[in-house]
Amino acid sequence: MPNYDYTARDGAGNTITGTIQAENDFHLRDQLRSSQIYLVSFIKQADSSEKARDRGLVFGVRKVKLGDMVVFSRQLTTLIEAGLPIVEALGVLSAQTENVVLANAIAELRLQVLSGATLSQAMRSNPKVFNDLFISLVEAGEAGGVLEQTLEVAAVQFDKEATLREQVKTAMAYPKIVVVACVGVVAFMLIFIVPAFAKVYAGFNAKLPAMTLLLMSVSNIVVHWWWAVLIAGIALFIGYRRYSETTGGRRSIDQSMLRIPILGKVLRKIAVARFVQTWAGATRGGINILSALAISANTSGNVIIRDAVFDVARKVQEGSPTAPALDQTGQFPPMVTRMIAAGERSGNLDHMLDEIARFYQRDIDYSVQRMTRLMEPLMTVIVGGVVLFVLLGLYMPIFTLTQVIKR
Repeated sequence: MPNYDYTARDGAGNTITGTIQAENDFHLRDQLRSSQIYLVSFIKQADSSEKARDRGLVFGVRKVKLGDMVVFSRQLTTLIEAGLPIVEALGVLSAQTENVVLANAIAELRLQVLSGATLSQAMRSNPKVFNDLFISLVEAGEAGGVLEQTLEVAAVQFDKEATLREQVKTAMAYPKIVVVACVGVVAFMLIFIVPAFAKVYAGFNAKLPAMTLLLMSVSNIVVHWWWAVLIAGIALFIGYRRYSETTGGRRSIDQSMLRIPILGKVLRKIAVARFVQTWAGATRGGINILSALAISANTSGNVIIRDAVFDVARKVQEGSPTAPALDQTGQFPPMVTRMIAAGERSGNLDHMLDEIARFYQRDIDYSVQRMTRLMEPLMTVIVGGVVLFVLLGLYMPIFTLTQVIKR
């Protein structure tokens, strides 16, 4: 059992501090209460199992995946529907959750709820685990007395977001694989093949073509100055990361990504699908339209789309209808704005948003498959062109050497 450092008061109001073993904080309170001592605050000391879990976090940082959040939301819904108090339900989930980060976050939620905070207020203290949409849905459920319903909405949203993330990974997988393969082939030739040819050509003292000289110079740098190449690569990577974290840098990168032929269209569809899907869930959960737009803007994953939605929210706050404001940004397809306009007129906006999200999920699957088919020959040409350049640089001197040998 873990040890607890506690601060308590006796019947006369005197402050008492000490350390005691207890199975959990409920057991701690019971033990103190049986001695006519009333707990004020406590700090739990980590036992051996918790220390082992913490060491696991040090050597292999674990993140809270969307699948973990889906399970947590649905299990919490089930326990609340079964009539368990939130504090008890959180205690059960904290004990059985396998993800260490999420288990610790749930335990912290339970302590804050025990101290008098609402569930949504407790979640706001850990935004890395509980995002704005989840917190807003919980807050709306608490206000309307339908917490189990909004938790189910959150679970559905996490599930849909996981699907979209897989589509993003699929869209980016093929270009990444081809680029890595191309870099690997060129690096192998520069390190092993080009130096061998360079030694042969050096023995003839012949004038080499400019392409060959360039290739041999690059090979020499890679072989003898690899550490400088490595440092330069790391510096470029860090510079790119820092640039992407600035407001202007992020905007420039996201704008460029949307302009890439073929891939840009797919990324725009994914960003719009994320926005619409989150907006649908927020609306279904009872969140007001301005808050729903703000939350869904941040989940789009693209600064250009995000800023467009923020602009729409500003116009809606000034009294403008949503659909025309979306259309004026120029970032959303006409089908999206027209279906949203129809949903607003019919008073069935959440259903219409769901229909848009479903359409985009199917369309993204098709677009990713089509993009992959189109990019296969394109990437083959690019890789072939790079390899051809290297081969020409290696074999062009052979024609010159023939004349040298004859002389």
